[in-house]
Amino acid sequence: MKNLIIISMLLVASTGVFAQSNRTVETYKDKYGRVTGTATSTTDSRGRVTNVYKDQYGRVTGTSNTTADSNGKFNTTYKDRYGRVTGSSHTTNSDNGMANTTYKDQYGRVTGSSNSRTSESKTATTYKDRYGRVTGSSNSRTSESKTATTYKDRYGRVTGSSNSRTSESKIATTYKDRYGRVTGSSTNRTK
Repeated sequence: MKNLIIISMLLVASTGVFAQSNRTVETYKDKYGRVTGTATSTTDSRGRVTNVYKDQYGRVTGTSNTTADSNGKFNTTYKDRYGRVTGSSHTTNSDNGMANTTYKDQYGRVTGSSNSRTSESKTATTYKDRYGRVTGSSNSRTSESKTATTYKDRYGRVTGSSNSRTSESKIATTYKDRYGRVTGSSTNRTK
């Protein structure tokens, strides 16, 4: 489930900056403030988004490339540091605020899915495994420049949360476990 959440968050972050800038850099830190990695997102003139992920030493650990087709469907391919495909995701947005994403492995087999519904300032997402069984959920609420998200397991028990604050060209996010203890943070800056 963690992988699904992270991928979804990256997709939201990537699609959210399409119209804002052609380059953003997100830095991830652990609970002690030590850098654990970065993600650099670049958008070309055709709207294609390329993400390069690096570890704390600046070594590339993987990449992703996102394109949008004429039907408004976002297709993302994930690769490891050697350029080998490790998986893909396909997101379709509808006019009623729904976003449906299917995740696949390197062989094109479905590994899971997520369904998001956005209504005004709230977004509710349900994550499922390849058999359609619910594995978890998340609920986000945005108020002015702040976004609070709560993550739950398949039984509805809280597993963690995140709080984001947007200011000018920066988005600062703090992640917490189910007990409210800080587990890490990230800062997204527009270049």
